[in-house]
Amino acid sequence: MQQSSDSHTILVTGGAGYIGSRLLACMAEDARFADATIRIYDNLRRSNYDGLMDLPADGRFEFIEGDILDRTNIRRAMAGVREVVHLAALVRTPLSFEHPEWTEQVNHWGAAGVAECALEAGVRRFVYASSASVYGLGGPFAEDAPCRPTGPYATSKLRGEKAVLSAAGRGMEVVSVRLGTTFGTAPAMRFDTVADRFAFKAGVKHPLVVHGDGSQMRPLIHVDDTAAVLMMCLDAKRAPAPLLNAATINTSVMAITEALREILPDIEVRHTDQEADANVSFTVDSARLHSYGFQARHTLRSGLEEMLRRWKGFQSRVNAQA
Repeated sequence: MQQSSDSHTILVTGGAGYIGSRLLACMAEDARFADATIRIYDNLRRSNYDGLMDLPADGRFEFIEGDILDRTNIRRAMAGVREVVHLAALVRTPLSFEHPEWTEQVNHWGAAGVAECALEAGVRRFVYASSASVYGLGGPFAEDAPCRPTGPYATSKLRGEKAVLSAAGRGMEVVSVRLGTTFGTAPAMRFDTVADRFAFKAGVKHPLVVHGDGSQMRPLIHVDDTAAVLMMCLDAKRAPAPLLNAATINTSVMAITEALREILPDIEVRHTDQEADANVSFTVDSARLHSYGFQARHTLRSGLEEMLRRWKGFQSRVNAQA
C-alpha cells in the first residue's frame, strides 16, 4: 500500500512498558496518527512482552530491542523519525533509594543521550515523560514552582528533564510532561503504585495496608488520560508549553481505600505505624493542561472499577458463598 505524503515515523522509547503499551494501542486507534509508523524501542528488561501483543491489526508497528544507553542502537532507531515520545526509565516510588547510580544513569544520562541523538537525526518534536515528583513535598505546585526533589528517582527525572529541555534552544521542539502517578488498566501492568497496588489487593480479597493515617496526598492520572495527554503534545500544530503538569486527580491515600470500599464493602483496611512513605505528600496544579482544552475521561472510581473487573473470579466466588 502506498503511504500518503503525510506519513511519518514516531519513536516511542520504553514502548512496551506500562504507559507505552497503552499509548501504542491508543495511537493506532486514533485517526490523527493513521499515517504514522510507530517504532517501539524497549529493552524488555521487565519481561513485558505482553506490551507488544494484541496491538490493533491496522496499526503500523516496528520493534527494535535495545537499551537507551546504547547510542549506536538509538541512532539506528532514529532513522527517519519525526517525533519522539521518551518513556524509557527506571521507574521508582519517590522515596525509593534502590540502585541510585543505575537510576541516575538511565533516567538522566539515558534521556540526555536520546535527546542528543534526536537532535542529530533532525527530529521535529520531543515529548519527555517527566514526573510530578520533581517538585518534592507540598503543593499544589504549578509549573513555575521551584523543584526540590526527594530521593534518587525524582532527582534523576529532574536532571533528565533539564538535559532534554536544553535541546529546545538547538532547533527541536520539546515538551516535558510532569505526570502524576499513572493508574488503571494497561496491557503491561505495574502494581508498585498505590492505586494499582490497592486495587490488586482488594481484587484478590487481601487487606489494604495504609502507612500512617492515610492523609498523605497523591497526584494521579489514569493511563488512558496519560496517553491522551502525550498524543495531544504530539499532534498539536504548535508545541504546548515546555513544561506541562498532567495530574487529573489529587487525592489522599485514605480516599483511595474508601473508593475501593464503596465498590467492595467487605474489604479490610489496616493501619501500620508511621513509615517513610507516610510522610510523602504532594499535589500539583494542572490548570495549564486544562487551558489547552484537555478533559480527563476517567475518575478515580471508574479507574478502580475497571481494574477490579480483572479479578471478577474472586468477586463471583465471594458473592456465591454469601
